Amino acid sequence: MRITVIGLPGSGKSTVADMIAEKLSIPHIHIDHFWFEAGGRTGEYDTPNIEQVRAHVRERVLEAIAAESWVSDGFYSRLQPDIASRADVVLFLDIPLWQRLLNHATRTLRRDKRHKEVSVWDDVTFFPEVVRRTFRTGPKLRSFVQQFKGKTVILHSRKEINKYVLTLSN
Repeated sequence: MRITVIGLPGSGKSTVADMIAEKLSIPHIHIDHFWFEAGGRTGEYDTPNIEQVRAHVRERVLEAIAAESWVSDGFYSRLQPDIASRADVVLFLDIPLWQRLLNHATRTLRRDKRHKEVSVWDDVTFFPEVVRRTFRTGPKLRSFVQQFKGKTVILHSRKEINKYVLTLSN
């Protein structure tokens, strides 16, 4: 089974991918880890050598999705068509803005599962970005979902997510 989990910031992509990876005993491709290991920063515009970072992420992702089973999380528009084409399921977490802001507040306060590269200050200053991406990335994301609608599952709440994960089996 190959599943890609996409959504706007704070929608719970990593959490859901972790749940799926554990339930199905498959690798979790955490695209943000590739970004940070290449020297990427929290903001694309803050990242020096951006093309070099993007090339590293692309190489690592393409290598990872060649596997037979996996779950990935993240929405990297330059790579997502490759990932979705290989995926059996595109899982779109269409979570309302208020819930995503609450989720981001929770991860800002609970540092145990946070990227070590992301400081509390980075998370605090990311709140306006969560809102901005709703309007900037949201339309691109919805258009992308339409391209893969035959294999897309759209979930709108934690309850729907939990129900979906329960239906999965090896």
